[in-house]
Amino acid sequence: MPYLSDAQRNLLAPAYGDHPRDGATVPTSDQAPFVTAACWGWALNGEYVNANDAYAATTIYTSNEGVFVFNAQRVPTGLNAAFFAITDLIFPQTVQYHTVLTDNLADALDGDAAAQTACRVALMKLTAELNGHTVLADDGSAVYTIAMKTSSWYGWDHWGIGIQGVGGGVTTYQQKVNDTPLQYNCGVMWDEHQPLETIIRIDGLLQNQVTMLNRVV
Repeated sequence: MPYLSDAQRNLLAPAYGDHPRDGATVPTSDQAPFVTAACWGWALNGEYVNANDAYAATTIYTSNEGVFVFNAQRVPTGLNAAFFAITDLIFPQTVQYHTVLTDNLADALDGDAAAQTACRVALMKLTAELNGHTVLADDGSAVYTIAMKTSSWYGWDHWGIGIQGVGGGVTTYQQKVNDTPLQYNCGVMWDEHQPLETIIRIDGLLQNQVTMLNRVV
């Protein structure tokens, strides 16, 4: 996977100085089509992605073609066998997350907090792997992370990328929303009011993400 240089990481997550909530703007990130990317498009792909794409976060989490079977209120009632018949075959590294979801879904639907957490984390890791990221163990390197804020264990509200400064320094967030430029050196993940935060560790970034973040000088 592509990595940032140490010097670049220190520009994005400086050990000294301020880390304001809204950070600073990445040069050229206000240009189309990148500026139109949603938060998840940036965090998962490093670029604009159509919300109807097969492995867009919108599809995986909320579509009838995604992970869940829903009731009329759009609350999950089960797993979508047709979705996993494809992903288990094409992306065998994601079978472990399918297994976690299978093992915990019934208890999660019954309100068990530990099962809901297990499903939330597995769903996020599954989504990251389907979009080209390599997910590390929970105790793996914390240099590169994907962060998500949400109000429910089966949904999402905001995504971003965490970068840790050299030497185990401070972690800042690189994030955006639709029709805004990318902000770097943010001191917090936005949507602070959301009750749930999930952070997974990843092995490097995608090339599109490295290319964009290298525009900070």
